Amino acid sequence: MIEQKINDVEIDKSMFSLVDRSEESFHDTSIAGKPVGFFKDGLKRFKKNKASVVAFWIIAVIILFTLIGPVMRNHEPTNETRGVVRQGTFEFLTPRIPVLEHLGIFNGTRVIVSRNYEFISSLPEGIVIEILNKEVIQGVTLVDARVNYYRFRHYVTSHRSGIDAQGNPIIPTFNITRDQLQLALERDAVLEIVEINAAGSYVVRLDTFQFFFGTGPDDVYFWFGTGSIGEDLFTQLWSSSRISLLLAVIVSVVNISIGVIVGSTVGYFGGKLDIIFERVVEILSNIPFIVMLTLLLLAFGSNWGVIIIAFTATGWIGAYNLSRVQAYRFRAREFILAARTYGASSRRIILKHILPNGMGTLVTSFALAIPAFVFQESTMTFLGIIQYPEGIRGIGRMLSDGQNVMQMHPHLLIFPSILLALLMISFNMFSNGLRDGFNPSLRGVEE
Repeated sequence: MIEQKINDVEIDKSMFSLVDRSEESFHDTSIAGKPVGFFKDGLKRFKKNKASVVAFWIIAVIILFTLIGPVMRNHEPTNETRGVVRQGTFEFLTPRIPVLEHLGIFNGTRVIVSRNYEFISSLPEGIVIEILNKEVIQGVTLVDARVNYYRFRHYVTSHRSGIDAQGNPIIPTFNITRDQLQLALERDAVLEIVEINAAGSYVVRLDTFQFFFGTGPDDVYFWFGTGSIGEDLFTQLWSSSRISLLLAVIVSVVNISIGVIVGSTVGYFGGKLDIIFERVVEILSNIPFIVMLTLLLLAFGSNWGVIIIAFTATGWIGAYNLSRVQAYRFRAREFILAARTYGASSRRIILKHILPNGMGTLVTSFALAIPAFVFQESTMTFLGIIQYPEGIRGIGRMLSDGQNVMQMHPHLLIFPSILLALLMISFNMFSNGLRDGFNPSLRGVEE
């Protein structure tokens, strides 16, 4: 046995053997798995944020109803019925939703106050649910009663709308043309032909629900109720949301595009260009938005182009500041210097290296810009500064109309407020998830 003594430790050489390198080669073990790109990795992190995922689905549902909501309900006047069903026929109907009505909510009931007891007591069975209060004022007995408001409106618009000072019933009538009379006859909605005018028109008593909807009051559902002229609040709300969100996307895309292009260029090159744009931004930032908006609307009218210009005149400054800071932050980094050394152009450096590293901030900025615009646009329409063309109402206008009658008809204020609150909260939570998901510094980090 051959032994060798090394540092007072005896080692047996038979324990070692030479490797025959001719038989095999040794290589590093390959890494298993598929490569993960930037967006795939960001989406993976985004999915881990449960609140942001819930917010995304809420936004998706809102957008879906914004697209299809205005055509889901067929409660708007047609050419044949327009002008016949006068203002007040279907005013302030309360929300009524199938299935939920059997649970005691959104069941179309309402409390009517200070009505003549003689008239209330004469209503057919099934209209009055309960008498809540009774008092005598100047010899007249007045009551508060909870009623099935759809049946009540059907009765007062088709049969008796009340009692006059002499105690006689007030019978509602309608002036209609020959064609409208033919339509009413086809729908079995004519209760009585009262008078035939020489001009070829007719004074008739109509079953208004049958004439307008082709069915009785028990089969008519206004999910969000109606407004002061009988307009369907469900249709109006989603139509208003469509206008607000469409303008929000257009304005946000224009603002982000201008801000990113200008901000990245100024931040990367700096120098005199930076000084000039900083002075321009300071001047624009000190112009009150409401003053500029009002002047533009007074000068050019309230049309879509003017509204977009007003919101983009200074709206790009936020994206500009973010992009400029990102360009300043990364332009001196080692990977930027390496790209410049290899001959990369300034355009390529900005697009391929600087902007992707600031993507999380920019995406968050875009997501937050949409609810910010909706809130600001709603404020301007609420105050009456922005007036849309005839037939178009913004969410702010709906809130304004609902505020005026909120004591008696709270549904006109509740539903637009809920939609606006959901938009603000959901987009904020969604943008937070996007910010964390597309933050390059968190790439590959496992929580």
